[in-house]
Amino acid sequence: MLKYKGINSFALEIIALISKGYKETIEEIENNMYKGNLVNYLYDKYEKHFDFDFGKNSIYDINLFNEFFFDMSSYVNGNEKRKYGIVNENDGLLLVVAIILDFFKMSKGII
Repeated sequence: MLKYKGINSFALEIIALISKGYKETIEEIENNMYKGNLVNYLYDKYEKHFDFDFGKNSIYDINLFNEFFFDMSSYVNGNEKRKYGIVNENDGLLLVVAIILDFFKMSKGII
């Protein structure tokens, strides 16, 4: 779990974006997961709305976070509704949070 230190902070940043009304399509989120640059994509697009640095000067291992989302990409694709209950195409940011929660459940057996 310490390997992904800070990923919970990233999830909270995404929740803040959702609360502010920002949307991403599931397709856009998944495309960036497949490219291995989801964290960079979201941070570059919404940097001024983030409280923590998830860019080049981040104290967190952003490459590791991107690898995590890449590794989850084939598991997620097609399971958005069945696994996560996400049915709206514009709820891609919710998918990011759901993936992180799913990871915590798998890694710790809780949630």
